[in-house]
Amino acid sequence: MFIRSATESDIDSVVILHIKAFEGFFLTSLGKSFLRKLYQAFLFEESGVFRVITDDDGNIIGFAAGTTSPDLFFSSLRKKKWLSFLISSIPGVLNQPIKVLRKLYHAMFYKGDKPAELLSSALLSSIAVLPEMTGKSLGKELLLDFEKQVKSMNVASLYLTTDKFGNDSVVAFYTKTGYQIESDFTQPNGRKMLRLIKFF
Repeated sequence: MFIRSATESDIDSVVILHIKAFEGFFLTSLGKSFLRKLYQAFLFEESGVFRVITDDDGNIIGFAAGTTSPDLFFSSLRKKKWLSFLISSIPGVLNQPIKVLRKLYHAMFYKGDKPAELLSSALLSSIAVLPEMTGKSLGKELLLDFEKQVKSMNVASLYLTTDKFGNDSVVAFYTKTGYQIESDFTQPNGRKMLRLIKFF
């Protein structure tokens, strides 16, 4: 296994992996074009951090993506890419118009859900491994690597958000690796979330 920075040629493989790992999730429902633009942003925006793990043959079997400056990252996307994101979400809008349009509206104001009192905290936005590769500690290796990357960029902590209910194994995974539940909150669509954080 080998962990490295993602490249543009990795995007399609990451998108396919995302779809397999997050079946039924909102972002997945927006389709490949939307996901491709999202992960390209983590690759090309200055504050983006994007890592992949490969098998011995060089195939991508997991990834982790986030940003060292959530506020600036999502603000930049809105300013520079809003039209392209809107166009790429059309397939999702056609399939579920009311649900998708409502979520896209709230996405326009999304800033990464960073705790207001934290001045220097990176966001782990997405981390996944191929479903058939679970149980091999790949997620833990990716998480430790991601932490190493953001620590080298002089941030004081790393946070993430995840579902509050029906998600015990995921929450346990993070708490075992040193994350603390900082707070819970409710998204505009009523989804109950937890915010976990790890201080360096």
